[in-house]
Amino acid sequence: MANKTYTLMHEHLLDTTGDLLTRMPFSKITVKHICEKAEVNRNTFYRHFDDKFDLLDVIIKEAMQVMSSQIDLESFHQAPFATINEFTFQGSLSILDFQLKDKVFEEQFYNAVFKELTAMAPSSDILWLLGNMQVIRIWNSNLKKPYSFQADYKLFDKIIREKKFPGIDD
Repeated sequence: MANKTYTLMHEHLLDTTGDLLTRMPFSKITVKHICEKAEVNRNTFYRHFDDKFDLLDVIIKEAMQVMSSQIDLESFHQAPFATINEFTFQGSLSILDFQLKDKVFEEQFYNAVFKELTAMAPSSDILWLLGNMQVIRIWNSNLKKPYSFQADYKLFDKIIREKKFPGIDD
């Protein structure tokens, strides 16, 4: 019974943090916020996670496990942004668009995703593709009016295919 209680609390903390991520930038979320929202004390939080960064790593790892069960690597190679956009957790993409504006979240997110995808990658080809996706992300984040990864994924896949940035290589 104690193991079931631990698992339920663990999931509760993950869900609570997921809810907070819809409304607050990750850099502004504190362990205190999570504990208050989850209605638990700090000791309970620290029995499950080292800190909020550890908790975010777990959230990302679980999302990556869901993605890996759904992803077709050939489709990912051909159209990585469209493949990501087709995942069943569509609501998460708007949260991701929101959170990627937060530099603390952005760094943590990309490090965790790269770590997970590196472990999943059957070859170095996927790592080169991830690098290209990162370059597109950096290019996009430096635009005066950045594109949305949720709405403009076809443009990003076109950039991958053609190796041309709009307005630069025209």
